[in-house]
Amino acid sequence: METDLYSGISILRSESDPTWARSAAQSINETLVDHAHCEKKAAVAAMSMIASYSDDAELIRTMTALATEELSHFREVFELLVQRSVPLGRDPGDPYAQELLALVRQPARQRKLDRLLISALIEARSCERFQLLAAELERLGQRDEAAAFRRFERSEAGHTALFMRLALREGKDAALTRLDELATAEAAIVAKLPIMARIH
Repeated sequence: METDLYSGISILRSESDPTWARSAAQSINETLVDHAHCEKKAAVAAMSMIASYSDDAELIRTMTALATEELSHFREVFELLVQRSVPLGRDPGDPYAQELLALVRQPARQRKLDRLLISALIEARSCERFQLLAAELERLGQRDEAAAFRRFERSEAGHTALFMRLALREGKDAALTRLDELATAEAAIVAKLPIMARIH
């Protein structure tokens, strides 16, 4: 399938700083809290897409399934926090996602394409970081936690392909041109953010 070319981390233009995985693993509770908030917001974002594009049956079906899966992931991470006696707390916000979403163009057709591509990039970055974190946790002997992040890594790869498939429907040439622009911007955003125990 063509969208396999755009799954996982293949659409990213940069690699995360290797020190990120060490920081995330050393403060795994903080990382899990941020992960839970990310999964919650991903479910909300999927529902927002449904509300915005109620005339797009394929998108509605896809986003309904995605929202359900993201909520399932939220519950899984939340239960891990409960087991660790770690409170979820309030969401402090995500500067990474906020900067990316600020790049969304406002004309309706362009806005839809940008939202899909930015979602693909966020999923791809999460995929990359889950891969790095799982490897670091395996190195530290934390096999159960590593296995969980390996599962999340595979899910994010599938989500990347899902959003790319929807974006390519808007016009392949336009989608790939805009992807290149947004992926370059995403790499610049990642490069300037501090290394913290959070997914982005």
